[in-house]
Amino acid sequence: MAELEQATRSPVRMCVIDLGTNSFHAVIVDALPGTFRVVDRFKEMVRLGEEGLQGQRLSEAAMQRAIRALRRIRQLAEGWGATEFLACATSAIREAENGGELLQRIRSEVGLHVRVIDGLQEARLIYKGVRRAVPMPEPVLIMDVGGGSVEFIVGTSQQPLHLFSLKLGAARMTRRFVRHDPATREELKALRAFYREQLHPVFEAARAHGVREVVGSSGAMENLASVCARMRGEVARSIYEQPFPAEDFRRVARRIMRLSREQRRRLRGIDPKRVDQIVAAAALIDVVLKDLAIERVRISPHALREGLVVDFVERNAPLLARLTAFADVRRRSIYEMGWRFDWEYRHAQQVAALALQLFDATQSLHGLGHVDRELLEYAALLHDIGYHISHRSHHKHGLYLIKHADLRGFTSEEIAVLANVVRYHRGSLPKPTHADYMALSEENRVRVCKLAALLRLAEGLDRSHNQNVRTLHVRLESDRLVLHLETRGDPELEVWGVRRSAELFEQTFGRTVEVSATAEPPLLEETAGA
Repeated sequence: MAELEQATRSPVRMCVIDLGTNSFHAVIVDALPGTFRVVDRFKEMVRLGEEGLQGQRLSEAAMQRAIRALRRIRQLAEGWGATEFLACATSAIREAENGGELLQRIRSEVGLHVRVIDGLQEARLIYKGVRRAVPMPEPVLIMDVGGGSVEFIVGTSQQPLHLFSLKLGAARMTRRFVRHDPATREELKALRAFYREQLHPVFEAARAHGVREVVGSSGAMENLASVCARMRGEVARSIYEQPFPAEDFRRVARRIMRLSREQRRRLRGIDPKRVDQIVAAAALIDVVLKDLAIERVRISPHALREGLVVDFVERNAPLLARLTAFADVRRRSIYEMGWRFDWEYRHAQQVAALALQLFDATQSLHGLGHVDRELLEYAALLHDIGYHISHRSHHKHGLYLIKHADLRGFTSEEIAVLANVVRYHRGSLPKPTHADYMALSEENRVRVCKLAALLRLAEGLDRSHNQNVRTLHVRLESDRLVLHLETRGDPELEVWGVRRSAELFEQTFGRTVEVSATAEPPLLEETAGA
């Protein structure tokens, strides 16, 4: 356990780089045994395949662009204090006749060792990245549209069922099929026919598992989602939070296919550096959604680079393998955050258990649902993480940490509620002068008050941090909440904690809190020779 605690206090700051055909993506992470925290992300558009792919040589200009981009990435990463670098190359470098020469130059001129991965390795790593960010209880089709290749994965949160890597990337298909601006009907017809021919094994696997959802994990998918969100009037919500009806996504794809380059350039949501290749990507997406009768599309914020980190920590961090046992994305995020900020695990678990018991016993009073119950449990688990910054005002620090954490599987609204419940587990009651509280909707302010009232009582019930309460009896009456504690030792501190924490409950629900306690008799110490 000492080794585990030391590991959680000493993360390794890493820079992970994905050298793709169109762009180089980098992510800075604090890697911990079994988990990691994203610190920053950046991207360099390189267009390695601009002068051609598939057995051809990378031009000197393309190699110079790559080296300049990696120098900038390395400089930015070192500015963040990164000490370890993990880089992988995919389609363009893998296939280029002189790809090995580029790798040697990167090593000598930039000081980076780049690992070349094949298509199926790439698909497996993409799956690992997406699984960390997106709940997949039913089989889905993960789709990562690169410049040189496209990776498809049929899988669930438990495992990948089928992995494919096909040479259908947007840069490759644009060079082969799209020669006019805008693309002609004949060009699009030929392109779509080629896609259908090549995608037969993917479609067969997806149909065998009844896939009705696509999860996109690439820039092309993000661009279409951004346009779709604007079309639907959902620009205030992150594209990673909202599922898109497949028909809306197809409408956007078909529109993009008809536009000229200048019209695409002016279309909000399309990255200017993807304007030339987005038609081929849109045609591919439309074929997949149509032919598989897909019902909805989601976008993953994680892809290959995050998959590389996941793979690294899985292979190098057996001490925290327990974290990867959480199949649920939300719960795993909470536990990862707790370990990262050195939580007092037993106290957090005790407070969470007591808070849930109070929630269930007062259901008729608060009228909240299962999502609120879940948020209360998570707030209880994380209520003291602000100690990582300072004991003083740790409830306020907790709000800040949760607001800015990489909590996966939660909507921005849920994170705001969760952060505010932690904020009010102690200290002053919610006030109109509190900006984060007032930023919530009126409905969510009510939720926060109800949940924080229960959390305050639960925290008071473990005021000693010794898990003294063995059994909690709860009785809800018309004018009061009656608590009786059976404790392992002296109960005075817990009784005092409840009384001190009752004000928000009494103010929110209009009922007083009464508490009494019974302590187990102390064990008699054996004397030597007895």
